[in-house]
Amino acid sequence: MSTLTTIPKSTSTTIPNETVEIDVNAVETNAARLVCLIKPRWALKKYIFKKFTDDNHFICYAISLKNNEDDQSSVIIRVNPTNADVYTDYQEQFRLLNHFIQNKTAAPILLKFTNGYISSYIEGKTLDIKEKETHELIARKIAELHLIPNKFQGPDFVDKLKHLINLYTDKSKNLRTRLVKIQKEKEKSGYYNKNFLNSFKSVIGFNTTPIFPLTMAQLQLQLKDISWTELSNDIDCIRTIFEKNWSSFDIPIVLGLNNMRINNFLFDSKTKEVSIIDFDHCSQNYCLIDIVQYFLELASEDFERKYPSRQIQKQFLREYLKNTTLNLSSIIYDHLKPSDLELDQLCDLCGLLIAPVHLYWALWAFLQALLTKPRSTFDYVKYGRIRLAQYYLHKNKFFLPLNHAQKDKPKF
Repeated sequence: MSTLTTIPKSTSTTIPNETVEIDVNAVETNAARLVCLIKPRWALKKYIFKKFTDDNHFICYAISLKNNEDDQSSVIIRVNPTNADVYTDYQEQFRLLNHFIQNKTAAPILLKFTNGYISSYIEGKTLDIKEKETHELIARKIAELHLIPNKFQGPDFVDKLKHLINLYTDKSKNLRTRLVKIQKEKEKSGYYNKNFLNSFKSVIGFNTTPIFPLTMAQLQLQLKDISWTELSNDIDCIRTIFEKNWSSFDIPIVLGLNNMRINNFLFDSKTKEVSIIDFDHCSQNYCLIDIVQYFLELASEDFERKYPSRQIQKQFLREYLKNTTLNLSSIIYDHLKPSDLELDQLCDLCGLLIAPVHLYWALWAFLQALLTKPRSTFDYVKYGRIRLAQYYLHKNKFFLPLNHAQKDKPKF
């Protein structure tokens, strides 16, 4: 693990809580007062803000004093994306985050506020995905993560898929209710922009400046023939396949990260350890789902041509198996010395999981188009369409065992 500030373990009952909402578009302006609550000596001093990534959705800054070389005195502020509460249960997520903190996998939280929190500093820089050592470092880190006791009773991967698709159908009114609210705010925005009091509240962080993304009609126009009902039925079938076919493999179910973007990992060059900085998508998963997520991350959105070779997949799997004590005995006889045939079988299973992983990120991306106005040229709809196209491309391969049901283990 990376070195963290020496702060006692946090619990949800002891963490200070401020009923303040930080404007996601003005974090540097709004955060000063909150930082001073946990670091009174920083009052009236100048801060340096360093954004961890260029990700439009992940709002995370390291805050330190100007000309202060002691990073251990720094803090991290994490702001939840605007409207993310539509699809994220933050109370449940915080329980899971606290579980990771207790297991020394996440940085201790110093202060909570309405739409985020401040935590102790994490040493490190983003890994280079082109480096061979990166694969080994992340394999070891994920193996370590997967060994955390799975006492969390929250949703599993398919539950999260179902929750996402329900937002688009009549089974859940949450999304449509929020879209109506956004539309009303848009209609009133001219008045609010002229209202001095509201503008002042926005500047000091007690009010969030409205943002206006796509409407549902605009999204559906761009997606044309996509059927939410059809995708919902597919997700029901995905659950059936996991329960009836995949259960025979006895693949361990773990607390998975479910987000293997390279920006999610920081490498401490001093300790040679890796830390994770984003747990937003965590759920109970088959351990292989995180591995597939990483393989797709290596493809850098050119999923057909850049999906890693068998050689790279096996390299990653060997390092993962070397650092885990999970029971994979139904596939691997000796996890310290897996055979090529056994590794090929794992690679084949990973290949089958490509379809549901793509579907998850497609549904997530379309939500961002509806709820979040991009702060750069990144096109969430385009990204979602790419992921959905990949889902349809790999769908039949995943569903094949269901169409050829048999009593014995399915031959993938």
